[in-house]
Formats: sequence, structure tokens, C-alpha cells
Amino acid sequence: MELQKLGKLSFLISQNVDNLHLRSGIRPDLLAELHGNITKLRCTRCEAEVDKSAGLGRCPCGGKLVSSVVNFGQPLPRKALADSYWHSENCALFIVAGSSLVVTPAADMPRVALESGARLVIINQGETPFDRVAHLRFWEGIREVLPPAVAQLKELMRVS
Repeated sequence: MELQKLGKLSFLISQNVDNLHLRSGIRPDLLAELHGNITKLRCTRCEAEVDKSAGLGRCPCGGKLVSSVVNFGQPLPRKALADSYWHSENCALFIVAGSSLVVTPAADMPRVALESGARLVIINQGETPFDRVAHLRFWEGIREVLPPAVAQLKELMRVS
């Protein structure tokens, strides 16, 4: 959320389904929830998403609304996936936070970013397939790395 406030978050690709990103205040247009969201329903026809709390059974397009959570073997939402690839191809810095980078296609995104010339930062306590090619690698937890990094960024932005 702080990076968004600072204008330093271009896009967030998430495999989490717990709705925490949206609850934290991340703008929906800056978020791709590749595996869905437990609080949302997705239209089987047009892929529009609506809150479960709306109590709808059909989308305005006439399609059936089903859970947006993607189970193994099901296709990922087309727009979220396309947006994720586009942002990966067009970023200068790709930060991986808390992912083992083994579940595809999300695990492909750092490779796409690297091939497009981006810098790669990994923050993860376990090994990943990209450890050797990362420009910066943190083995600590996210809480030990991101808050101090954001605080330092704020200070640098205030000084300049």
C-alpha cells in the first residue's frame, strides 16, 4: 500500500486468494489476482467479477456467476493473466515477495521481466529457481525487508 501511495507500484501480481491486497487498499486496477479471490464471483461468459455479498446468481451479460477461486486444472482469468504478462514485459524492476516461484504461469513472470531487461529482486526465505539470476536476493522474511526499504525510499524521495 505504501508503494502505491508513493507512486512506485505499477502493478501487483498475486497468487493469494485471501482478499488481503484489496483490503489493504491496493487499487483493483493495479492488481491481478491470478488464482481468484474468495470474496468474488466470476462470470463464466465475460469473466466480469462481482462481490459475493451482492447476492447475484447471474451476470448482467446473462452468464452464470461462479467462485472466482481457480482450482488446479482450471484456466486462469484471461485479463489478469494478459495484464500480468504485459506488466512483466514492460517493467524496469520486478520484485518477488514471498514466493517459491514454482507454480506456473506466475513463476514465468520473473523470466519475462528479465528477458525484457528488468532488474529482479527476490525476497523469500526459501530457495527459488531464479536465485542465481536475481540482481538482489534477500533470504529474510518480507516484514524484515520491505518496511525498512520503503522507509528508506520515502527518505530518499523527501531529500531529492
